[in-house]
Formats: sequence, structure tokens, C-alpha cells
Amino acid sequence: MPDRKLLATVLAIAVIGSTVAFVAAVDSNQLTDEHQASQDQNTSYLRVAHASPDAPAVDVRVDNETVLSNVSFGTVSDYLTMSAGTYNVSILANGTDTAVFDSEVTIEPRTVTTVAASGEVTQSGNTSFAAVFFDDDAFTPGENRSALSVVHLSPDAPAVDVTLANGSVVLAENVTFQNASDYVSVPAGNYTAEIRPATAGNDGTVVTTVNVSLESGQVHSALAVGYLNPDEAPADTPFQVVLTEDASVTVQLPSEDEMMDNETGMDGNETTTDDDAETTTDDDAETTTDGDAETTTDGDETTTEEDDEERVVA
Repeated sequence: MPDRKLLATVLAIAVIGSTVAFVAAVDSNQLTDEHQASQDQNTSYLRVAHASPDAPAVDVRVDNETVLSNVSFGTVSDYLTMSAGTYNVSILANGTDTAVFDSEVTIEPRTVTTVAASGEVTQSGNTSFAAVFFDDDAFTPGENRSALSVVHLSPDAPAVDVTLANGSVVLAENVTFQNASDYVSVPAGNYTAEIRPATAGNDGTVVTTVNVSLESGQVHSALAVGYLNPDEAPADTPFQVVLTEDASVTVQLPSEDEMMDNETGMDGNETTTDDDAETTTDDDAETTTDGDAETTTDGDETTTEEDDEERVVA
């Protein structure tokens, strides 16, 4: 088995400013303090995105306690700190007891999740309302790099490709409604993203373009929300892209000293000398260094497979 004590996995939470009123939201410094005080590594994080274009502002309740209030369309909340477990989660029209979503939700330990309130609430809509869960699991980009995922939450838009530079760079392809693309690493900077109907060659006619600014060392999701054709929709909520900053995971490799300490720690080794000055070493003493732990690099992302990871929230 790999020795997993050699790695520390750092979970960097990029908290987003928001005008939403919070009951249980916390900032990054509080997250750090709470993590350091916690020994069971049971903490998880969850945020809510309002992406239902015909729904009013909503409140979010967890086990009948209001944790987010007056979340309006196009808003993404801060991350909430939660212990792993199963909760009753309700999404209600703001200031009422009318629930558009009410269900048991299981939060796994040491996860970061975005819940998108998606689809339509009016009967004349073409898509049913649903709460869609996305894992915010990107690795922290390298220097002068940024990572981006495209999240399709526009109910009247077809499957899409997202490109840059007149189609020469493909950020995402064939992303369907209520799904998200994998994170891709790109140089940090300002871009004009081209949104096209999905085709085999990623060369469909550009439906709309969106200017995005991708910061160095940051992970982003681009949430496509609203209606492409609001005149034919239940609500006059035009298409837009909401750019968020997401949580990211950084893998820290052990130092040379830590590696040496691990390799030379040989419990049970004995050296005995008899009267004839003969030195023997107990055959039962073994030093093993597990070679199963491997580091793989995919583009600018580095992952290390280890066993008992320590997650530190920054």
C-alpha cells in the first residue's frame, strides 16, 4: 500500500463576492480556522447557483433552517461549510413556503459542490425544474495559467461548442443542457468566447460571443444561463454567461528530507555482536518503500495518488 502520509492536498477555496444575504456563509479565513481545528477531515463545502430563468428569487433551507436568502437569477452564492451527511434541502420562492425543490441530499466528506437551480418552473416551459449538482474538483493551474469549465444551463439552447480565436481553440464541445465540460487549462488573459451549436468539426455558426477575463492561478466556471430567444420564452430573461471562481485542489509533493526520513525509518531492525565479533542483522527486519505512488502530469495539472490525504483549506 502507498504511504499516504507524505502528501498534503491543499483545497484552495476562492470565495466569490455576492449581494446575497447569508445566514451560514463564511469567509476563507474562517474556513482555514475551522479546518485546522477539525481532526476528522469531515468538512465539505457547497454553494448554490440560481440558473432558472423564469423562477423568482429563492431561499434555500437545509434541515428546515434558512441558509441562503433572496438568491436572484444569475447569482452564485459563497461556499457554505457543511459536515458530511444526509440533509433535507429545500429551494423555495423567496419569503414563502412554496418549494420548487425538496429532497434528501447526501454530502460526501471532503467535497466541494455547486448546486444549480435549473430548468423552468412555469407550466409553459419546455424543461422541468431540477437541482443539478456539479463537483468543483479542478487542480490549481500553473503559473500564468487558468482553468475553465463550461456549464450549460440555458433551457432553450442546443448542445454547444465553445471556441476561441475564430474556432482555432476549442474550450468545450458538445455540452448539453444541465451538463458541464471538463476543466481545460489555458493561458491567463482576456478572451472572446464563441458559442456555437455543436458540430463534428466545432465549426457551427456563432450564436453569440462573450468576453471573459481568466485570472492567473484561478479556476473558473462559465455558466451559460437565460434564454437564447427570450421573446418566445416564459420570461424575458436574455442569455448571459456568469463567470465564477471555483475551488481548486493543489497537490504538494514531499520534500527530500521527508522522503529520506520515510525511507530510513526501519522499525524492528536489530544489530547483535557475539564474542567472535560477528555481526548479524535480523532477517525479519525489512525496509520497504512503496513504489505504487505515482505522479502524473496532464498539461499543467499534477496529481499524486496517495492514501490518507490531508486537506487544508486556504
